[in-house]
Amino acid sequence: MQPPPPLPPHAARGGWSRHWRWALPLGVLAGLAVMGGCIGWALLRWSERAHDSAPMREALRRAGCSIEVASAFGEPLQPERLPYGSMRTHVDGRHEVGLVVGVQGPRGEGTLFVRGVRVDDAWDYPVMYVLGEDEATFDLSALDDAEAAGECALQQCRAEAGDDACEDAPPALRV
Repeated sequence: MQPPPPLPPHAARGGWSRHWRWALPLGVLAGLAVMGGCIGWALLRWSERAHDSAPMREALRRAGCSIEVASAFGEPLQPERLPYGSMRTHVDGRHEVGLVVGVQGPRGEGTLFVRGVRVDDAWDYPVMYVLGEDEATFDLSALDDAEAAGECALQQCRAEAGDDACEDAPPALRV
């Protein structure tokens, strides 16, 4: 009797060939998690930069000082977390900011629109208004932006007439 032929040599399998069934999906999930984290981090940085911009701060200040906005939306007026729009710096040093953010108060919600242009360290706001739920528009732009930056009609009204009298103030006291 003849002995059986020898068995072929067994090829050593690598780690990938043994574990690819769980390593591949785990690698894809890890890649998606990293990509999602990067997108979330970028959106958070954008939100912080937009909220800290001078046009957004000025628009929220003027909205908080407007008698009409305070009576329509209530106080305090809070912006939503994520504005959208653009912020650009040109080669000549000019800055342009155009932002839209939702705002809400105890009595209602609306949308704040602001566009600011900075030339030689002076901001100009050609567009600044709040659009209410009922399509009512509250204009926050002033003819002289430097003068408007130091005024707050709501505080003046409260100092002169009291808190409750400013709800339905005459048009002369409105911003």
